[in-house]
Amino acid sequence: MQYLISNHFTFCLTPFHHVSLVFLSNQAASSVLTRSRRANSFMEELRPGNMERECIEEVCDYEEAREIKESDDATTTVEPILLKKPEQTEDESCEPNRGLEYEGTLAVTVSGLPCIPWNSAQVELHSRKEFRKDVVLKENYCRNPDGDDEGVWCFVSHPNMTFDYCKLKYCDSNLDEEQTSVIGGRTDSTQHQTFFDEKTFGKVCGLRPLFEQKKVKDKSEDELLSSMQGRIVKGEDADRGSAPWQVMLFKRQPQELLCGASLISDRWILTAAHCIFYPPWDKNFTVDDLLVRLGKHNRVKYEKPDERILQLQRIIVHPKYNWKENLDRDIALMQLKRPLIFTNYIHPVCLPTKEIVQALLREGYKGRVTGWGNLQETWSTGGPQLPQVLQQINLPIVEQEICKASTKVKVTDNMFCAGYKPDENKRGDACEGDSGGPFTMKDPVSNRWYQLGIVSWGEGCDRDNKYGFYTHAHRLRKWVMKTVEQNPS
Repeated sequence: MQYLISNHFTFCLTPFHHVSLVFLSNQAASSVLTRSRRANSFMEELRPGNMERECIEEVCDYEEAREIKESDDATTTVEPILLKKPEQTEDESCEPNRGLEYEGTLAVTVSGLPCIPWNSAQVELHSRKEFRKDVVLKENYCRNPDGDDEGVWCFVSHPNMTFDYCKLKYCDSNLDEEQTSVIGGRTDSTQHQTFFDEKTFGKVCGLRPLFEQKKVKDKSEDELLSSMQGRIVKGEDADRGSAPWQVMLFKRQPQELLCGASLISDRWILTAAHCIFYPPWDKNFTVDDLLVRLGKHNRVKYEKPDERILQLQRIIVHPKYNWKENLDRDIALMQLKRPLIFTNYIHPVCLPTKEIVQALLREGYKGRVTGWGNLQETWSTGGPQLPQVLQQINLPIVEQEICKASTKVKVTDNMFCAGYKPDENKRGDACEGDSGGPFTMKDPVSNRWYQLGIVSWGEGCDRDNKYGFYTHAHRLRKWVMKTVEQNPS
């Protein structure tokens, strides 16, 4: 994974290059992050509005769970990317409890799309199993029938999305469901069904066919487990089959590595939103632009018969992904055209339960990043910049206040950072080309691997007092769940 700088892994500031690189150069990234507005393309602001152009073809989708501890005011002022601000708004008074009791007549979404009636034939096709019986679904008005943390929403008629959120001002809340001081029990077999059914996710996730299922350890997992009981100077070649959930996003034209990603079921792949959509670098990929390659180890070779090269049916970027400021909610889902069959080299990773997050996502505990990204910053000299085979590095999680103090970029609780401090004798990071790949941790109790984060952004690669930032996968779990449920095929 193009992580290290000579011998360490590393991030580069902001997403990635417009070519195969995952992160921008330090200079370019710094300039991008200071901008408050950026057109989607050349002279965009002089052209008439067009939903197909503004709202990336497979991307403008869904909501996200409000998984950020910052104030509601700060949250609601972040406009969903690619979406036009609706002209219709409610009055300035705030709505309590995320709109659970909202009875207003707002009927347009943050995307500017009209809501469709709750009793329409189109809406009847969707599941209502999580709906509260006391919520009256009247006409096409925005409501929050399922207790969504993001607030009121409605179904819409659009080729790439089935529902969208409506814009309301919500009252501040002092409650934070993710903050608990007591560690809950570890996961068990029933908890593995939290996100998907057993057939595609539950019983098999996180147990590698060539390792856990054969009671074999890979060459560096002891380092991860020992960190939980008490830098790699550089990244190392991963054992073949040690990251069977690793996915390569591959551009059709020109044919090259774009980003990393991870397999979370037999139909769904998780990656970073900036790999798909990033206007400062004219990134706006659709399913026709990309292929996904699974079962890979060697970056260049086509590895028959283990490798699969598959087409995508749809791409869904988080509708509140904030590319303009800080890459908040840097997450996207991709659905395969057909279900795939798991093998020794193609196997899903688990998504974490709340208990797993509480137990594993702790300062000093190490997680693993994998990818084919740059081995050093692009302007460095000497040595190969791209690895031949999949790379891996184990990195310690850093306390959130230290993460925030390390950068001028606004760090939210939808992010966490990892890496080594200057006074430590080890180094490492993720770097260009690794974006979108997984940050995984192994639970020593269940013996399963969980994806806690998505490689997102960083300032340079493996620089002193700088860390790699990752999308907090668990905080966006409700968006993932709802997106998957609303797109069964």
